[in-house]
Amino acid sequence: MKLEKGPFTQSYDTTLLTFSILKRLGSGSVETFSQRLRSQKIQYFAQFFGISPAYIFNLYLWGPYSPELANDLFTIKNHNINTKVERFLSEELEKRFENLKKFIEGKNDRQLELFATAHWLIKKAGFSEEKAKEKLSKIKDATPKEIEYSFNYIKGL
Repeated sequence: MKLEKGPFTQSYDTTLLTFSILKRLGSGSVETFSQRLRSQKIQYFAQFFGISPAYIFNLYLWGPYSPELANDLFTIKNHNINTKVERFLSEELEKRFENLKKFIEGKNDRQLELFATAHWLIKKAGFSEEKAKEKLSKIKDATPKEIEYSFNYIKGL
């Protein structure tokens, strides 16, 4: 059975699951730039933590960004779709979700942007830590303190 995409870039079910996870994490809105940025970075890490379906991310001005995710979130908004997930059936998924929740808790937009960019530079672009730090400094105008904090924070991932 083929799942229909409708106006989404992913299947309807995949899109709703992604949106539900973002909503459960207090994100998924696209009303403001800050909300869109947080949704993008949280989805990036939700994929890394293995709790959300995959969207393709590329490095853009504000860090890892998925045009497909942006399209799907705007489509959800424009169609007034609302959904929620109270808890995952799988204890393993619930544990991963809680780990992600702790990871993003209390982090501002700038921190999420730097964490995601640093992570992307190492994991996706294959940069060494030293080269990734140089690149983060250059493309994000990150201070040495921000760079050290970001790399220390993502080190355990």
